[in-house]
Amino acid sequence: MDTARSFYGDLDEVKQKENMDMHVCIEETNGRWTSFFVERRIKFPSIDELITYYRSNPICYQNIRVFLTRPILLQDWELRKDGLEVIKSRKLGEGAYGEVYLGKWAQPFSVDQKEFHKWCDVAVKTLKKDDSRAALFEIMHEARLQLQLRHKNVLAFRGVFLLKKPIMLVSEFCENGSLKDYLQKNKVTVDEKLRFCLGSSCGLEYIHFKGLIHRDLATRNILVSEDKTPKIADFGLAKHASSYKMRRISKIPVRYLAPETLTSFVYSTKTDVYTFGLVIWEIFANGNEPYTKAQPHQEGVVPKNVALKASHIRELIKKELFVRFNQETPLALQQYVATRLFVTDDKKRPNIAEVTTFLADMLKVDLTKMRFSLKVQG
Repeated sequence: MDTARSFYGDLDEVKQKENMDMHVCIEETNGRWTSFFVERRIKFPSIDELITYYRSNPICYQNIRVFLTRPILLQDWELRKDGLEVIKSRKLGEGAYGEVYLGKWAQPFSVDQKEFHKWCDVAVKTLKKDDSRAALFEIMHEARLQLQLRHKNVLAFRGVFLLKKPIMLVSEFCENGSLKDYLQKNKVTVDEKLRFCLGSSCGLEYIHFKGLIHRDLATRNILVSEDKTPKIADFGLAKHASSYKMRRISKIPVRYLAPETLTSFVYSTKTDVYTFGLVIWEIFANGNEPYTKAQPHQEGVVPKNVALKASHIRELIKKELFVRFNQETPLALQQYVATRLFVTDDKKRPNIAEVTTFLADMLKVDLTKMRFSLKVQG
């Protein structure tokens, strides 16, 4: 089984007679009765019995006699099944390879060196029926990236459950759902919208500070906590790089791609900044997506009053006919995004730290403490 081959093998460290460390795969049968094995000739009903047997008997693995020496213990972020309950009746959403449900997690804490647990709400992302290597790689890629991130404006990652199928990623639960849904369901003031912009910008600044490109920014991928704090989420497409070139465009809708991504398939922190301009646009458009229909200044290039296709959007971006803001958006913000973020030359775009400073100045917010926390939380 791919799950066992990918992960169980990392649980038990073994040693050769030549004093070299090896990792041995523990595999699982897919028949009516589950069994586990390292050597196909010897099968066990549980991993515990397999380990007990090989503690006193050598493993003949790839024509080498291997002996167990010591276990590799679970990390703090490797969660146990008995501390997690998934509420299947409360589906929160789904993505390309995973479904998200409300869950209950026994969060550990200690008092006077004694261990206790407190049950709290969490969001649990599980693999769909597809448990291919590609799907497993994607969900573990997301888990590894999220482990590096700790910031108030980035969704907090609690851990991953991978000892049995299905593999599950556990994150904090945000009571108000996605920013997109929140904007569409509630009457939000201009001041609140600016604060959503600032909080999201702080989160993206931290992500870039940690050496990551998000690549999938949109209000649908920003969650809102109970106290209305925006938190950037969904790192399935994120990359640990300052610049990244793909062979072809995939997965991300054309409407969110920067001009240089459309022409050269390049992603960078500056393409994130361009897309963040669209996040600001969505916030002031109450969660609506950009480039769904032609705006007045675009009608001479694309059809009027029809849903725009990818080819239409490409043509608009090529001619630098970017979306324009509604009248509710503060004029200074409209001009800043139009002249600094929605530009074809990425070298003329500011970094996200400059965007954060601009938004903070509009709100008259002191960024000193925010910037300090940005450097110490990771």
